[in-house]
Amino acid sequence: MDMPAACEIDRLPEDLLEHVIALTSPGDAFRATAVSRAFHAAAESDTVWSRFLPNDLPRFAKNEIPRRPPSTTKGLFRRLADEPVLLRHKYMRMQLDKATGAKCFTLSSSALQPPAYSTLVPVGSDFDYSKRGKRFLQAIRIPYYLPGPDIRAKVHRNMLSRNTTYGAYMVFKILDDRSYGLDLPLHEASFGMAGRESIRKVCLYGYAEDGGGAAGEPPRKLILPSWYPARCDAIPPMYDDVHFPRKKTHGWMEVELGKFHNEEGDGVLSISLIHTSDARPTVIVWGIELRTI
Repeated sequence: MDMPAACEIDRLPEDLLEHVIALTSPGDAFRATAVSRAFHAAAESDTVWSRFLPNDLPRFAKNEIPRRPPSTTKGLFRRLADEPVLLRHKYMRMQLDKATGAKCFTLSSSALQPPAYSTLVPVGSDFDYSKRGKRFLQAIRIPYYLPGPDIRAKVHRNMLSRNTTYGAYMVFKILDDRSYGLDLPLHEASFGMAGRESIRKVCLYGYAEDGGGAAGEPPRKLILPSWYPARCDAIPPMYDDVHFPRKKTHGWMEVELGKFHNEEGDGVLSISLIHTSDARPTVIVWGIELRTI
C-alpha cells in the first residue's frame, strides 16, 4: 500500500525542507506551517526567516524596537510586517510587505518639499490611516491661491528593495468644493530617476471605483464632485488617460503618482506632482507611500 504524499515529505531531512521553503516567499512560508508537522517545524526556523528578513534594514528611531526584541527571526519579521516603524529622523517610517518581505516606506509631510507659504496643519486623532501611535500628526495645507499644488520628494534608491516594482501614492484631502464647469483640474505626476520617470496625468477631484471592464465585470466607474454639471457611470473618454484617486477612510483619498521598477544600482528617485491647469483646489497632503505592486 502506497504511503500518502504528506507522509513521504515528512521523512525528508529538516534542513532540506528549510532550504526549499527559504527559496519561496514569506507568504508561502506562513502557509507551509499548515502542511504537516515537519513543514511547520521547518517553516518556523531562523534559517528560513533570515533569508526573508532584509539584510540592509535602515536605522530605526530610539525605542521603536523594544529592548527585548522578538526572540526569533520570524518574530522580528512579523513585528516589522504588522506595524510600521519610525526611522531615525522620524520623518519616514518603514514596514515590510508580509507577502514578499520587500521594504515599504511612508514619507511624512515633513519629508516633502511643498510650495512656499504652504502651512502645516494638525491631523485629527480619528485619522486611523496609520497604526498604533505611529501616526504622522501633521499635514501640508496648500491654499488654492498659491501656484500649485506642487509637491516634490526625493528618496535614495538604495533604501528600496532590489528587483521590486513600487508605486508612489499620495494621501490627501480636497477642502474646497468650488465649481470649475466641465473642466476638472489636472496635474502632472512623475516617479523615477532622471530619464526613467513614470509620467502621467492625475486629477485630485472625484474618485474611481474598481471595475476592470473585462468580461463579466462592470467598467471602472468615476464618481464626480457634486459641482460637476454632468453625471457619469463610466470614465468619460476625455479622461481615459487620467488617473483618479481612490477613497480611503475619514474623507482621505489616495492617488497613484507613478510606478518604478528598482533594479541594481544607486541614485536618487524623484517624486513630483505639478499643477498644469488654471483651476487650483485647496489641498491637504498627509504624505506619500511607496508600496510594492
